[in-house]
Amino acid sequence: VSAAYRLGLLGEGNDLKIRGAFGIIGNQPLFGQKFTLLDTPQLGGANGFTVAGAAGAPDIEPERLKEVEAGLDASLFQGRVVLEATYYNRKTENLFLNRVPAPSSGYTNQLFNGGTIRNQGVEIGLGLTPVQARAFQWVTRANFALNRSKVLELPVAAFRPPNSGFGGLGVTFVEEGKSLTQIIGFAFDEDGNRTATQVALGDSRPDFRIGFSNDFSWKSLNFSAALDYQHGGSVINLTQFLYDDAGTPADFGSEEHARRVQAQAAGVMTPYIEDATFLKLREISIGYQLPRSFVSSLGFGVRDARISITGRNLLTWDKYTGLDP
Repeated sequence: VSAAYRLGLLGEGNDLKIRGAFGIIGNQPLFGQKFTLLDTPQLGGANGFTVAGAAGAPDIEPERLKEVEAGLDASLFQGRVVLEATYYNRKTENLFLNRVPAPSSGYTNQLFNGGTIRNQGVEIGLGLTPVQARAFQWVTRANFALNRSKVLELPVAAFRPPNSGFGGLGVTFVEEGKSLTQIIGFAFDEDGNRTATQVALGDSRPDFRIGFSNDFSWKSLNFSAALDYQHGGSVINLTQFLYDDAGTPADFGSEEHARRVQAQAAGVMTPYIEDATFLKLREISIGYQLPRSFVSSLGFGVRDARISITGRNLLTWDKYTGLDP
């Protein structure tokens, strides 16, 4: 369900609109989660049937994702300034979770509904046309986005999602009251000893993302460039970990290398978790619109032609010591 209302407050050539939306989406359980399946093992050299280890859940219901969204759209100065701003709040309820039935039941696990997670965030887009002349035009655009997740309810013990991380590296942890993207592991305490339990070492979620692009057109020539900036977030440097594990790092024998090896031997991942902040030159492009008279003279029924050259991911500025944050 969505609605929008256009306000005539800014005069001719301007436009202001407020909007809102509410929606619910269901996520059905997979085959085999509602009903108990049969396995077909070999019994005495012949095919047979046995009950699978996972118990079906006949009362299982779909997960429900409910989202509320509100926004503002504005167009000013004959469209030379365009603004779009959106806030969203998304809750997923009736999560699919696993529990372990009593051993006497003969089953190893069973699906059930429980728990709530929330994602909320802001998305803002701004477009400007500072120069708009007959022969020259300049258009600049920027966008901003951030998202925050949180486990609001969890009727089971905190757990590591399946396939999370590589071995003990970069492991996320689903825990009530915490971010869904927190990274956990062991660390050193103030006395230099490994902590007794795993603690939060970072969060793979960035604080925010910003995109910035400019497009310049002069007669038949066009030039554009786009930048991408991410602030914050944590990334596990698996490359460095594997180099250290194999004894082949570039700084072999240094104090920093010795510190990492000591941490690795103790199962502490702190030295391998790094800041994922970066600024990237995502794209540069230059193009030329060939004259119509020249294109028409080539035949083939072609009226328009354009030649361009584009480079992507040309430069990256970051503090990350691995390949790409």
